[in-house]
Amino acid sequence: MRSYEPEKLFDDSGRLIPELAALAPTGSKRMGATPYANGGLLKRDLVLPDWKSLALDVPRPGGAKAEATRILGSYLRDVIRLNAQAGNFRLMGPDAT
Repeated sequence: MRSYEPEKLFDDSGRLIPELAALAPTGSKRMGATPYANGGLLKRDLVLPDWKSLALDVPRPGGAKAEATRILGSYLRDVIRLNAQAGNFRLMGPDAT
């Protein structure tokens, strides 16, 4: 880490030197302030499918064989389709998914 020469980047109290701090964007130029990251600025209601249509018929306890992830996948597929034109639904997962 010494190769980064932190003594040139930080003052004696550990704060970023003013010359570098001045380079940081302000206002809406900050990553967290972009309308695309701040859902409160561009927020639109999602069109959601009727989840009841995906309900599983269970005739008796233990009497149905199903996979919750397949049902969830069908639901998310429909959410994506219903909101494709508005572009207001994004699905993400960690790198390991």
